[in-house]
Amino acid sequence: MEERKRVLTGVVLLATFVALLGWYFLASYLGHRQSLQVQEKMLTVHDDLLAIDGPHDGKKMAVGKFGLILLTNDGGKTWQRQPSNTAKTLSTIAFADHEHGFVAGSGGMLLATDDGGASWRSQTSGTKDQLLGIYSVTPTQAFVVGAFGTLLSTSSGGQSWSKHELKWDVLIERIVKEGGYVEPNLNAVYFSSPNVGWVVGEFGLVLNTEDGGKTWTSQRYGSDLPQLYAVKFLDDRRGWAMGQGGNLIQTIDGGKHWSSVEIETNRDLYDVSLEGQRGIIVGDGVALASRDGGASWRPMTLNSADQWFSGVALKSSEAIAVGRGGTTQLLALDDLATQKGKETR
Repeated sequence: MEERKRVLTGVVLLATFVALLGWYFLASYLGHRQSLQVQEKMLTVHDDLLAIDGPHDGKKMAVGKFGLILLTNDGGKTWQRQPSNTAKTLSTIAFADHEHGFVAGSGGMLLATDDGGASWRSQTSGTKDQLLGIYSVTPTQAFVVGAFGTLLSTSSGGQSWSKHELKWDVLIERIVKEGGYVEPNLNAVYFSSPNVGWVVGEFGLVLNTEDGGKTWTSQRYGSDLPQLYAVKFLDDRRGWAMGQGGNLIQTIDGGKHWSSVEIETNRDLYDVSLEGQRGIIVGDGVALASRDGGASWRPMTLNSADQWFSGVALKSSEAIAVGRGGTTQLLALDDLATQKGKETR
């Protein structure tokens, strides 16, 4: 009998321990998914952040997986979660002014705001393809690009969206593969004025319009056709595009000629932010800064060797970079690597 009591007592204790352990892991998991912690200059949430933009210097919004939208009003020091009313991946965000902006993502998801991001309303894109890049030219005019050559535009603030059927002789990289054709993904779009814009994508694709997106022509450059993820211009003539394997190209004549820029990394580059003579590029474990109008780019010192940044926005003398695991980091232009040629990772 005494032996049986000891066995039963052991079973009860073991069951209690297992139950408590289960509750501990459940609470830890839920707490991890819901926590927003600021540690020094780092914000940690569970889900990846993919892009950042904002209506003015201190106010920025970041978007990411599972409908994640985060807002900062103090330049990235503190953040608040914003309702998106969707669980889809939000890949890209763009503001035209202090009030009007758009978000796009998976399954053709499109959201719009006219109150500075306080609320977002769903829009009908007319496609189920993943949307990867967006640019808001004015509060009413915007362009969106995405998978399989998707190019959409609106001139009504998003009340309706039109699909552009690009001529396939323009998409010069219509690669023959296994007896069929590959429609290249279009990853980013940027307009330097209401009429002049660029699109970049797979296979080193660079497209240019000079009539507000009505027609597009291809711009060639000498390259091994890497994937291009981002494009930005300071004006109608000076611009940069970047992507796979540390490939960075620039133009000083509006894209008539592109040339490769030598930089100290071969890591993938995902985004760039430019303002006057200052610029910051971020990517897979790397950040590069320029203080001479893009004439040179130097690696920056990061907090960790494993940081993956997919979006960046300049603010005064700093930039906010966002990426894996909901991480954000404030990058100061003075945080350049001290050792020449050192690859920060």
